[in-house]
Amino acid sequence: MDALRQKCTLLAAGWLFFLLLACSNRGRFPLPGFNKSSEFPEGLDSLIVARSDSIIQFLFVDFNAERRASELTKEGLTAFEQADSLWREYQRSQRDSSRQTLSVVADSNASPQTAADLFDKKIINYLQQAEKNFLQAIKLNPFPLNIKDGLVQTYLLWAAVEKPELFYEKAVTILTDMVVTEKSDHLLFYKLGDCYFRLGKWELALENYRQAEKIYKATAAFTDTSVFDFLSDYLRHDELYFNYLYSQAVVLARLYKASEALRVVGTAKEVAPTLELKQLAERFQDWINWDRGNIYTAEQKNQILALIDQKQYQEAAVRFESLKSQLSDSLAIDEIEWRIAGLEFRYLNKKPAACQRLLRVINRYRARPIHTPSVQRNYEQYITDCGTMHFHLAMEFIEHADFKQAQKYLEQGAQIDWYGSYKCSLELARLSRHNPHISLEIVEKVLQQEPQLSTAEKLAALEIKLSALRKLGPKFHDRAQQTYNLIRELQKK
Repeated sequence: MDALRQKCTLLAAGWLFFLLLACSNRGRFPLPGFNKSSEFPEGLDSLIVARSDSIIQFLFVDFNAERRASELTKEGLTAFEQADSLWREYQRSQRDSSRQTLSVVADSNASPQTAADLFDKKIINYLQQAEKNFLQAIKLNPFPLNIKDGLVQTYLLWAAVEKPELFYEKAVTILTDMVVTEKSDHLLFYKLGDCYFRLGKWELALENYRQAEKIYKATAAFTDTSVFDFLSDYLRHDELYFNYLYSQAVVLARLYKASEALRVVGTAKEVAPTLELKQLAERFQDWINWDRGNIYTAEQKNQILALIDQKQYQEAAVRFESLKSQLSDSLAIDEIEWRIAGLEFRYLNKKPAACQRLLRVINRYRARPIHTPSVQRNYEQYITDCGTMHFHLAMEFIEHADFKQAQKYLEQGAQIDWYGSYKCSLELARLSRHNPHISLEIVEKVLQQEPQLSTAEKLAALEIKLSALRKLGPKFHDRAQQTYNLIRELQKK
């Protein structure tokens, strides 16, 4: 029994010696499960080293993976640029009201709709290639911003071509991830705000626009947006602050917060780097103030103008009449009256009603004592349109030998202070040829406006004058001869 106890004691002592020896040689004898490449400095715990290896794999990308990601990014950018180029050509073709420039994707025998469909299909094919390359690049190397931003631009362009809700949501997903790691990049917040705006999520759009402004002001002295220079759709650096403010104002208007919108757009106007942007801010201020800050009625006007673009003239006129009763500003009411008159005269075959409607607008304008320059410009247009309507309607009555009605509209047109009032007077003088005294009196006033008269109009006036002088008898023979000589001189020119 004692011999057995001694044997066990010796075995235990041997195992203890082996363990001590193993611990003392940790730097030279790797532990089970670790190869030579995973050796670590003396004194470090193996668990710490394993965790460090895991972090290194997360923070650093294998060289081959990084190189392949770079290649995929270049391929993605090339595909995106090809899609973008085709999209710009498509937009140019629409501005030119012609699809003939779509020869890139359709032969001359294709119908316009077929050509457009093929055009869209080619753009989408490039976008699919770009998306595939960017996604693969991100999988290999998730760190570079330009890869994710390229994917965002791909989705934004795709949203303009088809399925906007789907692709704006995809862009939001990528941008939301980007702003978490790039909290000081105001441009990313601006893009995210734009996506939310396109999706109609006004509060989220406003939140991101405000964040973009906040970061811009905090980092304006050292901010750098050169990483996005390859994207031509975004703005120059000196325009960014204006757009951060202007975008906020637009969203606030969508939320019917007129006073806040006016305050923000006023600041945008002050910081506008160009005259064009300053005028843009001014037009937006005018739009908000159109009906004393009632944004709802301003939006209704825009909706009705869209009906006119769709050639739904009768529906637009009905909607304008309904809108009038909701307006509180007299200038806004006059504008709607002017628009209704234009529809009645051009499209609804209500020309006499249109002339009378617009004449009432002008009379109300004349009764007001004070007018701002912008109001004066508007009413100058109303006056010109009113005079033009009266003249053309009178000429239609003359064509149908209704001289009484023609005279009525010519007299009204001549009394309106528009650039073509002499045209109405000239036709009145022609209509009054049976009363030479009246005809001569009218035509003399027309000839006093000689700088405005064309050669043909001056000849017509002189011929009317000559006819009137001859009818008045021998007392007017000398004047008639002088008039005849003027006519001959003009005819020789």
